[in-house]
Amino acid sequence: MTRDEWIEHFQLDVAACATVDESYSSEVDRLVLADGQVVFLKRPYTAEKWYRERGWIHALEGFVPVPHILAEAAPGQTTGAFVLAALPGQAPVTMTKKLAYEIGRTLAMLHTCTGEAYGEYTEDGFYAYPVQDWRRFRNEKLDGFMPFITTELDPVFLENIQTELVRREQSLPEPSRPVATHCDFRLANLLTVGDQVTGVIDFETTRYGAVEMDFTKIVRNLNTFGSIYVTAFQEGYATLHPDVPIETYLAYYRLWEALTAVGWCIKRGLEEHRAFFEENIMLIEQELQMTSISDGY
Repeated sequence: MTRDEWIEHFQLDVAACATVDESYSSEVDRLVLADGQVVFLKRPYTAEKWYRERGWIHALEGFVPVPHILAEAAPGQTTGAFVLAALPGQAPVTMTKKLAYEIGRTLAMLHTCTGEAYGEYTEDGFYAYPVQDWRRFRNEKLDGFMPFITTELDPVFLENIQTELVRREQSLPEPSRPVATHCDFRLANLLTVGDQVTGVIDFETTRYGAVEMDFTKIVRNLNTFGSIYVTAFQEGYATLHPDVPIETYLAYYRLWEALTAVGWCIKRGLEEHRAFFEENIMLIEQELQMTSISDGY
């Protein structure tokens, strides 16, 4: 269904609408209603993402500020849709040490939401993975992209990446207990007002997983402003979880995230996602240069 068809379905009296940037897996529109209320129309890319989003919005209430679901249409002939209440604030475009600290505390609060098993929300409720091995689940996610990755990357280049991943994995500690793992925790999925975090959004890939996967994207974002903000973020996170070896996780997941992103770009179509593909190839090259392994792609 089109945006206008969904607007009619939910009987929304819309005065103005605009497509939201930085939304890659869903179609999201900001709607201003005739009474002045602002809401968001969200149409997930798949039914599975709809059920994750819905499950996590309910599960995380009381842990971090999340949008309220005003109306919903479950997947059927479509992949479903939500009407979400607008939270105050917007994604930050500047940074302060105080805000970076609060972002770290927000992620730490998210990670206080613990589960009994690794798993995710589905049509039937919470689904615990049959094999409770987080690293196996993580590896299967990358394996799913490999048929696409092998069509574009030079075999020697890919072998070097895989060799380096194996080497770095040896330094990882055992995975944490299952916690709410956002899996796309970055500035574009945060709302802020001044130095305060007012919202966390986009739970389509969230799972009960290990904390190790949640640091790479936000640290990369903060590094664009300067390393002092990464330090402030880590200090904020440590107020609730002081013993998490963030730097150790980053060494592995910088490379892992970049390779999965390459696979995502190829799967979704390089014509549309070429810039993001090239960006992640560059990140991979930088990681391999740290170990003097680089043959280009």
